[in-house]
Amino acid sequence: MAFSSITGQKQIKIRLAAEAQRRGSGTYMLTGPEGTGKRLLAEEFAKALMCSDAGPDGACGVCSNCRYFDNCTTPDVTRVYEPSDTKMVKVDFIKDRVVAESYLKPQFARTKTFIIDFDYLGVESQNALLKSLEEPLKDVVFILTSSNTDAVLDTVMSRVTEIRLDPYSDEELEEIVRANCPGLEDGKIKTAVYNSGKIPGKAISLAREDSGISIRHEINSIMTAMPASSYIDVLEDFTEVLSGFKDDAKIIASSILLFLDDAGRLINYPDCRKINNENEREAIEKFVASNKHIDTIKLGRCTEAVNTFLRALEVNSNFDSAASAMLLRIHEVLKK
Repeated sequence: MAFSSITGQKQIKIRLAAEAQRRGSGTYMLTGPEGTGKRLLAEEFAKALMCSDAGPDGACGVCSNCRYFDNCTTPDVTRVYEPSDTKMVKVDFIKDRVVAESYLKPQFARTKTFIIDFDYLGVESQNALLKSLEEPLKDVVFILTSSNTDAVLDTVMSRVTEIRLDPYSDEELEEIVRANCPGLEDGKIKTAVYNSGKIPGKAISLAREDSGISIRHEINSIMTAMPASSYIDVLEDFTEVLSGFKDDAKIIASSILLFLDDAGRLINYPDCRKINNENEREAIEKFVASNKHIDTIKLGRCTEAVNTFLRALEVNSNFDSAASAMLLRIHEVLKK
């Protein structure tokens, strides 16, 4: 992967590639609304900085340093993204894993790079970084991202080179949506782009909502198989399926709730004329008929598991952990 594989932001990509070739120390902050691709650019910039043969398009993609980067096995790149256990990054983590680490020499690359999402740094953590940002040591680069510079300390902003992302054209947004939602009709792509506010992440989310039927199909397959599945099936296979849709957590939750609602209707009214998943009625009817031990009380407990999953995500819990906990609870309730 190189900068040319990223759609849009032409001038910024040229600038970042040039900075990577220069290989000096520095502090950069990529800014723009959430969903505009800041993290993607930050990662590609970091890869170019690490690359042994970076060029006008960034990283070569084939050298040993690029392979280390792709495999996340290099000690020369430190990422600070959303924490899995707290809402904000703890100041001790910043002191130990960033400030102290920045004094160590790079082991493989010529540059030691830190990618830090400032959306998850409070005042104390930002203050702990000030000196490091102001005078980064030789061969140390800080790549910061922020969706809300109003929440970034003025003393931090005065120490960084801000790079504000450019607006995307409709053509660029359509290309991004098409790449992330293969097979989606052009009309639906254009509708998603029109309602996206020029934000790629929003356009992708809207397009996926439109194509949410595929998620519902996967969820229905999981739910119908749940009673006869093993603990390992749930922990590995089912959780892996949900991980593939982690950007659509609300669609996952609503799909499970729709299935549970359908099952409840068919338990109480076997001849019910209308269910949510009408195109999969036969499979859900078979689920109800084959699992006489499942009643509406158990379905209610499954609903509670889904609501717990959503609450966990609201406080920035790790998606995979929250999803596996939900699935295990549903499995416990529905198993034969």
